[in-house]
Amino acid sequence: MKRIFLFSLTLLALLALSGCFFVGNNTVEYHNMVVEGINLSSPAIEISATTYINTIPDVVTETTEIDTSEMESSYENSSTLLENVGLLLIVESRDEDQQSAVREELTTYISAAKLYLEAYAETLEYYTSETYKEDISKVETLDENLHANYNTFMEANNDLVETLDSYVDNEEETVEEVEETEES
Repeated sequence: MKRIFLFSLTLLALLALSGCFFVGNNTVEYHNMVVEGINLSSPAIEISATTYINTIPDVVTETTEIDTSEMESSYENSSTLLENVGLLLIVESRDEDQQSAVREELTTYISAAKLYLEAYAETLEYYTSETYKEDISKVETLDENLHANYNTFMEANNDLVETLDSYVDNEEETVEEVEETEES
């Protein structure tokens, strides 16, 4: 929890000190700020999926005993880190095309992550409250829904990474072109 709080403070300090509210960052700075945020939230969400797989047995019956404490912790961690990612929507880039493309993908990423975490919370509640002991019928539906939302999140994550990388590659090419022109 301390790490999450420190990340929040660090991100806010970086945003304020970088002047990103008023003057945009170059494409590499912008890239790095967004990557720093998603490099914390994406693994946390991936860990929540692994925690679910390790916590919930393949076959659940009315007599199955399930300890959801690790799932609860994983959910809280993922949710908090995702809230911090939302702050990245106010970061600015000097390249308006980059900023627009990344914000669009970042918005999709956040939405997909929220849907996954909502499905996770519903599943967590089902097992924490031991509702499965009274009504086993939701086990398969919740599992399928959680997996589908996770896959959608991973697609959004990959699309965001791909978009970010395309602008860093462009920045590197532009720097190389300028250096070549200066040498001529």
